[in-house]
Amino acid sequence: TQNHVYPGCKLGVGSGSTVKYLVEYLEHAYQAGSLRDLICVPSSFMSKKWLIDSGLPVSDLDAIPVLDVCIDGADAVDADGTCIKGGCGLTREKILLESARK
Repeated sequence: TQNHVYPGCKLGVGSGSTVKYLVEYLEHAYQAGSLRDLICVPSSFMSKKWLIDSGLPVSDLDAIPVLDVCIDGADAVDADGTCIKGGCGLTREKILLESARK
């Protein structure tokens, strides 16, 4: 995460239980001042709630149509690094991922 998320980053935040750990990391880094001007665009209601509860700046794709990076979990990853997504909210996650440069 440290190599991909930086001050001023427009960050897509995926969904699922592991994203909670990402939000905790972002909260600590943001409060410490190392992620100034970070903008988070969540892919789900729960991710949005976690971000807001953590005091992180939240926006949406209407306001920020191009993201620098999107971070999300996968249900499975094969030996070639191909990710398999499942669960609910898949459409919003795919839209967010397609909006990201990385």
